Amino acid sequence: MKRLAILLAVIVCLWPGAPRAASFSMEQAVSRALEVNPTVQSKLLMLERARMNVGVAQSYFWPRVSLVGSHNVLKNKKDVQTYSSDDMTSKSWSQGVRLTLSLFAGFAHLNNLQKSLLQTDVEDARHRQARLELVTNVQLQFLALLQARENLSTAEESARRIRKQLEASEAFVRVDMAPYANVLQNRVELSRAQQEVIRCRNDIRNAEVQLNRYLGFSPNERVTYTGRLRDFDGTVSYTEEQAIKTALYSRPDLIVAQKSVAVAFKDVHIAMGEFLPRVDASYDDMRYSKDFDDRRYHDYTRSYWAIGLNFSWDIFSGGSAVFNTLAERNRARALQKDYEDAMAGARTDVIKAMLDMDAARELITTTRYGVDSARENYAMSQKRYMTNIGTVTDLVDAQVRLTEAERDASQALAGYHSARARFYFNIGRENPGLK
Repeated sequence: MKRLAILLAVIVCLWPGAPRAASFSMEQAVSRALEVNPTVQSKLLMLERARMNVGVAQSYFWPRVSLVGSHNVLKNKKDVQTYSSDDMTSKSWSQGVRLTLSLFAGFAHLNNLQKSLLQTDVEDARHRQARLELVTNVQLQFLALLQARENLSTAEESARRIRKQLEASEAFVRVDMAPYANVLQNRVELSRAQQEVIRCRNDIRNAEVQLNRYLGFSPNERVTYTGRLRDFDGTVSYTEEQAIKTALYSRPDLIVAQKSVAVAFKDVHIAMGEFLPRVDASYDDMRYSKDFDDRRYHDYTRSYWAIGLNFSWDIFSGGSAVFNTLAERNRARALQKDYEDAMAGARTDVIKAMLDMDAARELITTTRYGVDSARENYAMSQKRYMTNIGTVTDLVDAQVRLTEAERDASQALAGYHSARARFYFNIGRENPGLK
């Protein structure tokens, strides 16, 4: 029966239709999220829209071809003497092709083309910004999951140690070598450790649900996220000057701010173009027919072409052009100030990220030393208690400090890698695997 059960288990695992949990490392999780995330896809579609708008702006430099036609009925209310056949009751038709070409529009077409090219750069930077934010969010959530797993391991190990202490206390009580209060104190500590285990498992589940959302899975989807905090051994080789320089040239949000200023000044030039004249050229190739009700006049049909040059200049428009130009100029200046503030903020973000990494690196060294000391202290306290030299209070205190030291060590390691993830975000570079 045992062999049959093993065989059935193997068949179930190898059966093609059996459900298998997907497995993702951090880098694979980031790659999957970038493929399916709706926000990133939305920004990509907006980028394609901006590229299409470039074609729209270019189209104004080409002639417009139109099919034109008309049908008119002229009916006199009473018979009167007329001196031209054009005044007689009649029906007329016209149809043909018309070509129009804008020769000058106050540089509006040129500025619109340049604006659409700049807008493409803006949407491209927004797409990169969405990718960068998603990469960082997935990495931070992944690190939170790994830290929660480390905390769970620490909590379970703490519960195991307390159970051993409880067993020793109960043994001492049975032979009248220790008071019953020792048993009660260990039971209280065991209850706290079990509560911490429950909280850690809940943190793990919450982190997995959030990662499932980023990767496009349902909350209850069976997904395995692999890795440990100590697996990420990458370092940051940027100096402060290099990091700031990279951020100023690579951060998508700064590119958006810079290009938005350029777009705003193009709007200023477009508004100023309202002060200039408009010149259009047109060509008509037409066929005209006229049918008179009075039979004394003969119907006729003729074909003709016509070419013309149209000129218009709005000398006064109630001040709308002036106020529109001033409004667009103030908007451009405001965006320029926002861009300068964003530049200063980017420098601060980079410096703070590097300071956080330095502090986290020092914490890793300190907490590792603290774990070694706490383990030695716990071993000594346990030995003293087992030989009935030390008190249960000393043992419990040593156990609590060991648990805290282990938790601080994993938190310091997670904090360092989280600081690295935020650093790459602040300089505008993608590093999916935190290498």
